Amino acid sequence: MAVFDVFNPLQNVTPRFIEEQLSEIIEWFDENSKPLLIIDNGEPINVITVEKIKDFLDLKKFHRRDFHYPSYAEIMNEVEKLKAGIIRMITKDQFIYMLDKWILMPDIKHELKLAFKVFDTEKRNFLETDDIKVIVTTHADVYSEAETRELLRDANVRGDGNVFYEDFVESLFNVAPELYQLEAQYLYQNPHEDPSVLPEPEETAPTPIATEGESNMPVKDQKES
Repeated sequence: MAVFDVFNPLQNVTPRFIEEQLSEIIEWFDENSKPLLIIDNGEPINVITVEKIKDFLDLKKFHRRDFHYPSYAEIMNEVEKLKAGIIRMITKDQFIYMLDKWILMPDIKHELKLAFKVFDTEKRNFLETDDIKVIVTTHADVYSEAETRELLRDANVRGDGNVFYEDFVESLFNVAPELYQLEAQYLYQNPHEDPSVLPEPEETAPTPIATEGESNMPVKDQKES
């Protein structure tokens, strides 16, 4: 087993960022780093401070669906693992390594439930057996009649003729946990369309403080008589 090198953390790691994201990270680092760290009397190495990491995260470059924005305590926990708790300085490779750990990969069970929700236009949390039959015989890899009957027999987990799809998905993964090993992709290509992710809270402008002789109470429009 290879020994983890805190100054070369990407030695056995392939960052999961797409090329465009990785270029943005490197560009930001190069613009904000300074040659402050010297190792074994070598040439100064460009680094950023721990506080700068928070500045980068505050830019919100990644959508919350596929990136976990860490708390300050979580940041410091990773800093300690990189033995940078005292110097509080992070190299470029360490910076990329830390950010990569907070990438969220698609969860196949969650994405499958979202796929059922697309067809649940009335938001009843279940689909009728006829709906399921249409879905599996007309979309993607279509099922045969025999496969459809078998699927519907297993899907009717409550025995009332309706398919409560969240229960059905859970039962599938309980019976066949190997499904977790399947590679998943996000159902929604545009993350801002994903109904399972709440939008970023809007910042409200602070209420202006009234100066002497003024009031914060709203003034109604008055019509001239």
